[in-house]
Amino acid sequence: MDSNIRRYIDTRVEPKFIPAAERLVDLIAEQAPELSPGMRGGTEKYHSVPVWRGKRDALVLSAAKTGLTLSFVKGATFLDPHGVLGGTGVSSRTYRFRNLADVQHPALPELLRQAVANSQ
Repeated sequence: MDSNIRRYIDTRVEPKFIPAAERLVDLIAEQAPELSPGMRGGTEKYHSVPVWRGKRDALVLSAAKTGLTLSFVKGATFLDPHGVLGGTGVSSRTYRFRNLADVQHPALPELLRQAVANSQ
């Protein structure tokens, strides 16, 4: 796991959500190895967040007190037959999760493949 992402998980993710965050990072590495992990942002008001990039940003992970959100930067163009993506933005869609069962949803591998295709 990228050391900056490890630090983010250790310092920003609520302890009860850490196993889900760690499994998600592993799943991204398994299903979307073409994407490079890194961090984006970071100001006085906003913390840096993990991102995965191809030629452009594809995924963004953010933590909150109530769970975690994986944002698909071009998710509005994705096929989502399971109806798991949320959001109404022009281009992005989100997948919210809290536990290992949420990370093991059968839709995630296909969504990650679409993220790779849309990051090139």
